[in-house]
Amino acid sequence: MTDRNAFAVAAAIYGGAFAFGLAALLMRRAYPRSVMFALLMGGFLIQTLGLNLRGAAIKGCPLGNTFEIAQFLAWSLVLLFFIIGPAFRLRLLGFFTAGLATLLAAGAFIVPSWDRAYPPGLFGGNPWIELHAALAIFSYGVFAILSLVSIMFLIQQHGLKKKQFKGLYQYLPSVQQLDLMAKRLLITGVIVLSASLIFGSIFWVNNHELVPVFKLTATCLIWLGYLTVFVLRIQKKLVTRRHAIATIILFVLAIASLWPVQSARDSEPQATGAPLRVER
Repeated sequence: MTDRNAFAVAAAIYGGAFAFGLAALLMRRAYPRSVMFALLMGGFLIQTLGLNLRGAAIKGCPLGNTFEIAQFLAWSLVLLFFIIGPAFRLRLLGFFTAGLATLLAAGAFIVPSWDRAYPPGLFGGNPWIELHAALAIFSYGVFAILSLVSIMFLIQQHGLKKKQFKGLYQYLPSVQQLDLMAKRLLITGVIVLSASLIFGSIFWVNNHELVPVFKLTATCLIWLGYLTVFVLRIQKKLVTRRHAIATIILFVLAIASLWPVQSARDSEPQATGAPLRVER
């Protein structure tokens, strides 16, 4: 099995998990958590295989193009679900996780140019820049889960205002539980992204000419946005509904910034005349 085949199979399994949950909800039934967990675990293991195969081929962490970033982000999202899902026992989190994982894993196949070849050892064997990249995408996985929790919060809050307690609403946790989880996820995401920037700065200080200005600016703006929301949340100036909307908007902006950021970095090998890897 090739790495792309593994990614395709994982995306199909994630899609199957989402379809399974959707069918159960349309029939006004709660899906068995064990089945959802098993489906997500199957997709996760196969996607892990794909990442390992790709990592072995490029001799590093597979984060060298938009396709790989999308796959790694979907993998991080599902991994975080396994970590926090059992702890918080949030109903429907698996369903929403399967939906977003499907969108990321399958959506990466839509544009073939996103899986652009690049030289093996893209990070030059530098552990700081590789750790920076991995932590940055993992923090986006935390923010992905945060956005899903925020969506669940807005849905439940809407149900309470409209006095709707059946159907989808009856399977959602309380707004208090969702709000508390959103706060903890925000703190975790800010810490991980801050650590990523610290490790990245170690490389940037000595190699600032190798870091595209757009990439640096976009990443710092995303970090500043989440840090601002974090400070306002601690000060209780941005809570409940406004906090949920802010975190969803920030995640959309973070995802939207990945393609131009990656395009800025992709131009570097061509500009320096470095050979591109042409085989998978």
